Amino acid sequence: MTLASRAYWWLFSEQQMKMSISGMPNAQTNLKDICGRNAARSDEGIRGKTEELIVMVVKAQNLIAFESTAAKVDSYIRVSLMPDESSIMQTALHRDNSSPVYNERFVFSAPKNTLQERILKCIAYTCDKSSNTMLGQSELKLSSIDLKDSAYNAWLPLIDTRKKPIGCGELLFSLSYLPTAERLTVVLVKARNLVWTDGKESADPFVKIYLLQKGKKISKKKTSVKKGDINPVFNEAMIFSVPAAALQNIQLRLTLAEYQAEGKTPAVGHIFVGPNCSGKSLSHWNQMISAPRKPIAMWHPLKKRDG
Repeated sequence: MTLASRAYWWLFSEQQMKMSISGMPNAQTNLKDICGRNAARSDEGIRGKTEELIVMVVKAQNLIAFESTAAKVDSYIRVSLMPDESSIMQTALHRDNSSPVYNERFVFSAPKNTLQERILKCIAYTCDKSSNTMLGQSELKLSSIDLKDSAYNAWLPLIDTRKKPIGCGELLFSLSYLPTAERLTVVLVKARNLVWTDGKESADPFVKIYLLQKGKKISKKKTSVKKGDINPVFNEAMIFSVPAAALQNIQLRLTLAEYQAEGKTPAVGHIFVGPNCSGKSLSHWNQMISAPRKPIAMWHPLKKRDG
């Protein structure tokens, strides 16, 4: 993900100084400054010794809503100048766009003699009707910036600060049941934070799905193989014929495995879902049963041991 912004420092007295932020160009989520040298000319009418930091949030790229299956997200950016958290500013909300253009300007009071202790903090959020969720954040120490009389274009990384799951990764998939056709559909959406077997640095993941009845394998399907991807996106649907009367006696086992040329497929981890499971696995199954024809998507942690 990437985000664009500009920041520079103005001293409105006998002389004017500008400061802009630097960053990292190829990070997962970035903040870019793309404004020109004279972008703040409208402020030249201010007189006296007003010292200000001007930040221009320009645009974002490749924003990802980690808990959603949607390709595009609603987003806004909050900007603050630490350690002062009393003045938090934010952009307008941009809908259905993973690469939104904000083009919003924010002004912070920032005496020059305090700049070395200040930190510019930018946080990207997505939101729905009930909550706001952080997409990522970036902090830039102003002491790391070389103050010059020119604007500076840069990308800042927005880091995912969520608590990382302990284990071997997670799998996002949806379940739906069509009673009239007696059809159970599993859509494998994507996986994240995979940990390869035997400490390997890279592997080629795919997912196997088993339909079990009383512990016996009734049917098996598998996705395509994704080459060397630790966060693979599958978006593949698997359909099983399941009579309504059998729904209380079956179970699904999803195994994320590594494809190897010699035919071996070591398992990264497993997930069981069904009426005899517990926790999230049981909740996911029950939600599917209570909402026929509607796909219900959830993230599930992969577990090393079966069961």
